[in-house]
Amino acid sequence: MREIILASASPRRKDILKKAGIKFKSLKSNLNENLLIKSLTNIVTFQSLVKILSAAKGISITQKAGQRKIISAFDTIVVCKNKIITKPKNKKDALKKLLFISNKEHKVLTGIFIFDLKSKTVISDYEVTSIKMKKITINDAIKYIKTKEPFGKAGCYAIQGKGGRFIKSINGDYNNVVGLPLKKYLSLLKRLN
Repeated sequence: MREIILASASPRRKDILKKAGIKFKSLKSNLNENLLIKSLTNIVTFQSLVKILSAAKGISITQKAGQRKIISAFDTIVVCKNKIITKPKNKKDALKKLLFISNKEHKVLTGIFIFDLKSKTVISDYEVTSIKMKKITINDAIKYIKTKEPFGKAGCYAIQGKGGRFIKSINGDYNNVVGLPLKKYLSLLKRLN
């Protein structure tokens, strides 16, 4: 397998790939995803949105990646009651978001974009995982926010960390919620062989 370039600096995505034994190099995409989300949210489906976002991330690093490489890009959004739960801006925003997802079901959608620069093959797909949350009290939310774990996380929690205690049930790929739908990604990579 030729070298994979991960269009992400996410420690969670890197960790999933490392644990799976996949060799890769990481290049951070400088894409302003918030701008794309704002302009596309009411125009496309959430599934299309994550596919567009992951493709935009992957394409943004093609010049830096070099020929013969395989670019892999991902983008994750969390949707609850038809509303995207973005990364919290501050403590007040984190509290509002945690209380909003409390005792509700939400979906974690991740776009997958694979671009084989040698063969010019593009693969674009997505994965969806459903999560049911337990009731989160204001007190529990405030304690959790003090850990600083919700910051930088779509949906305002980390399933693999302290936020895992708020999960009632999960239907789908656990790794998708952490940051990368490994099973589907590996099956898509096989198409390049």
